Amino acid sequence: MSANIPGWSPAIERGFKEILFRFLEEIQCTRAALYLFGPGELFLLATQYGFGRRDPLAVEHRLQDPMVVRVRGLRGLAAAANTKEELGELADSLKAAGNSRLLLVPLVAGDDIIGFVDARDKGRRRPFERTDLSKANKIAAAMVDFARRTGFVLGDDEPAEEVVIEAGSAPRQPEQQQVNQPPMLDDAGLENVHDAALDCLLEHQVVAVAVTLAATAGAATLLSTREGAAEIDREALCRHQAAALAEAGLPVPGRGMWKIELRRVAAGSESSSPPMIASTVLLKGAAAGSLTASVISGAGANAARATLARLRARAEDAHEKTALRFSRRWLARRLLQPGVQRFPDLVAHSEAVSRLALAMAQKLELAPSRLEDAALAGLLHDVGMRELDYDRLYRSRTPSEDERSRYQKHPLLGEEILRGTGLDEITAAIRHHHERWDGTGYPDRLVGEAIPLLARLVHVAEVFDVLSVPGRYRPTVSAERALEIIDRGKGHQFDPQMVEALAKVVA
Repeated sequence: MSANIPGWSPAIERGFKEILFRFLEEIQCTRAALYLFGPGELFLLATQYGFGRRDPLAVEHRLQDPMVVRVRGLRGLAAAANTKEELGELADSLKAAGNSRLLLVPLVAGDDIIGFVDARDKGRRRPFERTDLSKANKIAAAMVDFARRTGFVLGDDEPAEEVVIEAGSAPRQPEQQQVNQPPMLDDAGLENVHDAALDCLLEHQVVAVAVTLAATAGAATLLSTREGAAEIDREALCRHQAAALAEAGLPVPGRGMWKIELRRVAAGSESSSPPMIASTVLLKGAAAGSLTASVISGAGANAARATLARLRARAEDAHEKTALRFSRRWLARRLLQPGVQRFPDLVAHSEAVSRLALAMAQKLELAPSRLEDAALAGLLHDVGMRELDYDRLYRSRTPSEDERSRYQKHPLLGEEILRGTGLDEITAAIRHHHERWDGTGYPDRLVGEAIPLLARLVHVAEVFDVLSVPGRYRPTVSAERALEIIDRGKGHQFDPQMVEALAKVVA
């Protein structure tokens, strides 16, 4: 598909495609295509999911094509079109493919657009929302980061450096193996800090709280303010935080690279004293950027300093927990591939199930510690497969009785690998993730709620991934069709509660 892109390889495609699938998992886009800039000043189709033979999909776009013109006018940020009027001259091409809504996501590295994502339609014909744009921008950043870290060059004449890539893991140069570093904050950690900002806002002395993630490429701020409060001078807020960054010796995002999202909160009356603003850097890292906070208070400098100290304590705690979660997941990935033998298909499947299991656990409103256990159970559910003839068993569409018997040993082998690690709930989920709600599963024929909750959750997530993701061991169906098949099995093969959680994530 992408032979004309210099440096392209199956390993490169696997890496990009795993990120592309996040449009399905996080935004529920039914189709998405990745285009990368290549020779002849063309954007070439690199990889896609969801498009079939009957769906017209361009294999290349010229600079003057309507889609590229629109992408170049987006200023590096995702944009959605939910109506025919918003689609403009793209409406007819989408209609021909059976689509009615479009999400365009530029991939920007420095000053260059290195590619874009053409994503179509959400499940249940829902419109794209503002939160979808934020998620899309994060996915785009992950794609650009992947391109940079692989040394992947998208140009006419300059060849890409040879890169060794393990699917599903951070790529590395063959001569300079890099140790994976935890992010400053993961999504759960950042949400924790935002919750702390909300807690501070609910105190009567605080008028507004702004929390900013900043790096040289830009900054994103969540500004929480009271309903009915006077408008915050955003320019002054940015200048104040920029000064705090400069004082700490950190890079300051350029003008026009600072995005602010406003959250209004119903709270009690604020102080009648003139408000003052105080800013400080909460966290900083060499490659991870920085986390900065500003407090606008009507109760004087002492109240502002106390609020910032409270935010710093929460941020540092969130940073430590982020590092712990990162370490656990990194070690889990090492369990999947402990030696020189590599299982890229196993890793890709395991990571997809992990992301889906986490999203389902969030819909079930499980406790934070159990959210992480759900992610790890999804990641490690098939770890026992590494001890079997995985490549052959994985691709066998008509397994013999002997092959089926060997395959059914992998939950017990996985349990053996995890025994004694202290991950008791995850170990139980691995052993029982092929049990069925009606008691006809294996290895112990457990029934209903006797099956561990995480095992029931992972079972549904795994089946959805096997049904809907190309490259697994059976023909692929659409996400909607996969959900229909699973829905028919609720109460028999699947826990009905888990099927409902899946529907909320992917429908």
